[in-house]
Amino acid sequence: MNKLSDSSSTSLVTRTIDAVDRAHARTAARLHEVRNQVLASLERGIDRAEKVSTTVITRARTSIKRADQVSADAVNRAQGVVGQAIEKARLARATPATLPS
Repeated sequence: MNKLSDSSSTSLVTRTIDAVDRAHARTAARLHEVRNQVLASLERGIDRAEKVSTTVITRARTSIKRADQVSADAVNRAQGVVGQAIEKARLARATPATLPS
């Protein structure tokens, strides 16, 4: 009877170890699944943030470029107006003034 008890306890221990091994493998697989899902969610979030920030930076650069073009045009127009005024002043100075009779 002792042998029966030993073999049944051995098979119970073996089955218990096998069950723990399977549970451990399932738990590890599930933990890896959850880890992969969290990683994928984080990567999607980072991709969205990168896209938004890139869009904002691109729009800012475009706005700066437009503002630079407008200001350059304004400076050029002002330079032209001042240049014409200087030329008129030079011409007026070089031409003898006509005196009214």
